[in-house]
Amino acid sequence: MTKLTPIAKEIFERRYRWNNETFSGMLQRVAHHVASAEKPKEREKYEAAFFELMSSLCFLPNSPTLFNAGTGQGLLSACFLFVVDDSLVSIMECQRLSGLVQKYGGGVGYALSRVRGIGENIKSVQGKACGPVALLNYYDSLARLITQGGKRAGAQMGILSSEHPDVERFIEAKDKKPQELSTFNISIALSDKVMKGYKNGEVKSTSLLNKIAKSAHKSGDPGCFFIDAVNRQNPTPWLGKLEGTNPCGEVPLLHAEACNLGSINLGKYVSKGNNIEWDRLEADTRLAVRFLDDVVSVNNFPDPVIDDAVRLTRKIGLGVMGWADLLALLQVDYASHRAIEVAEDVALFMQTISDDESLKLGKERGAAPCFVAVMSPASSDIPEGTKEFRNATRRSIAPTGTIALLAGCSAGIEPHYELEYTRTMSDRGKQVELKIREPILDELEARAINFIPKTALQIDINWHIQHQAIWQKYTDLAVSKTINLPESATVDDIEGAFMMMWELGCKGGTVFRDNSRSEQVLKVEVKTPLINGRKKLPDERPSITHKFEVGGQNGYITVGLYETGEPGDLFINIAKEGSTLAGVYDALAVLTSLALQYDVPLESLVRKLTGARFEPSGLTNNKDIKTATSVVDYIFKWMDNKFLRKTAVHKDSGQLCVECGAELIYQESCLLCPICGFSRC
Repeated sequence: MTKLTPIAKEIFERRYRWNNETFSGMLQRVAHHVASAEKPKEREKYEAAFFELMSSLCFLPNSPTLFNAGTGQGLLSACFLFVVDDSLVSIMECQRLSGLVQKYGGGVGYALSRVRGIGENIKSVQGKACGPVALLNYYDSLARLITQGGKRAGAQMGILSSEHPDVERFIEAKDKKPQELSTFNISIALSDKVMKGYKNGEVKSTSLLNKIAKSAHKSGDPGCFFIDAVNRQNPTPWLGKLEGTNPCGEVPLLHAEACNLGSINLGKYVSKGNNIEWDRLEADTRLAVRFLDDVVSVNNFPDPVIDDAVRLTRKIGLGVMGWADLLALLQVDYASHRAIEVAEDVALFMQTISDDESLKLGKERGAAPCFVAVMSPASSDIPEGTKEFRNATRRSIAPTGTIALLAGCSAGIEPHYELEYTRTMSDRGKQVELKIREPILDELEARAINFIPKTALQIDINWHIQHQAIWQKYTDLAVSKTINLPESATVDDIEGAFMMMWELGCKGGTVFRDNSRSEQVLKVEVKTPLINGRKKLPDERPSITHKFEVGGQNGYITVGLYETGEPGDLFINIAKEGSTLAGVYDALAVLTSLALQYDVPLESLVRKLTGARFEPSGLTNNKDIKTATSVVDYIFKWMDNKFLRKTAVHKDSGQLCVECGAELIYQESCLLCPICGFSRC
């Protein structure tokens, strides 16, 4: 019986369970359906082998295969790409195809570079074009509609050429309200010419990359799609140019193509003696390639245009997860040259085995039709051995979000995000928070290995990119990798990261600066309060709520506390107040909270803000603070009493300061002005 972590059990219950089946029942259903592609005499053998491979958690296919295989719902692929042509027919046809795909859990990318710019003439109707940014909103609304009844949130990618007239609008599309396009990642297609121009200080290229970096600094979008690097490795250039990718960027595709993904859990291949078990890894890699090729055969696509495109190239993408776990078990620091050396060994090995197995399948079952029915003289430039592959592509490194949680391992080739953190997951339209503790900690303890892995925000940008680049070197599709940056990262850091990705041969890349969005999927459970100079409170903290009345105006003050009892954040709720003043009070509360968390002394805030004079003002219901010149005056007098002078109280004098006009208060037998410091004893 497969041993699942508590989080894996919860993920299975929320997202994967079908008709009250068990986890093993799901895997049996998948294995049976996929093995139906085998010859009748061998189906039972491969069904057992596929089940064992998955139930050992050494390999899992992409989620749609787990959702749908054997249910009669068909679609087993995770990744699709639609090229939107400059016509209403194409725009709406791509929406139709996208809806059919997303219904069963597939993610969609859109190549938008062919669409004319906003405001350009449309001769046929004497109108003006909406432009590609408007199409993001159009396709986003479709994904949100489908998500309401689906198993997971819609995932989409929009890619636009840097040469497009609307590129600046596209870059800034998610700057102000990223949640309004929450189903979309966006990327800019950058040519070698642009990147060389930036490197040489050319003004236009420098300005463009700076704009991309500024927006990425704000929200994590856009990323970069290095289109020339992608097309240098296009396995079928005679079929067309690769203009876009799936939502996470690891699969560049032609129009209407899909890719079937699966990932090997590398942490399962470290022996008790802490060595890589190469023989087991080879056997399972070969079996996984066969599994994914069978998935192509049994897949039931929702439209003939997709079916034809997929079966022409038979693209698969075998990737990895548990990379950070493998390094931890080997006691190798992620941020080290040794880690890069191990990555090269493993990536080259898996590439060699994957390619060899696809060649064997090509001889057994026939090469991919795209290599058999040559459509252009250009294909004569392709090496003879390539034409014998069963699959036009074999390798892709996916992010493995939920399947890594199912397998109880680290995601993709990422370092551990944190050893304990919160992950937000969409569950049938609702946001669910999962508390994660990395399972590798238990395995290290069981093996008596005294090694604590470095986490994502502890690792320098350069090491993140070197890992991505070395895996890309041995991957014929692409590598999904998020460069997680600390909150303190600068725009220059991000520009440098994009440049380094291109120089090292990556096909694209994204960055995410911690706390750059109010909502993010992964959040650290802060145990030590100081993070980049900010003393953040834990998600669960004690608090004090105080009801008050000033001049007939009622309200509530809530103060969140650190474990020491010191105030760390402030919330102000004013009863029956207009939206403008409510917004002002909210802003005051946010600024006060930030000031406290960045160690601005409460005494300083009290000194500056008590005595503020505006309506409502007057009598209060607090015997210790009988009158207040404003709600703000009352709030900071109360905080002063509660947290600074816990045995003393303010006594309002009713007298005004001769220097600045603020109300004087009694303090230590003196009349004191809290604004300018004037005193009268």
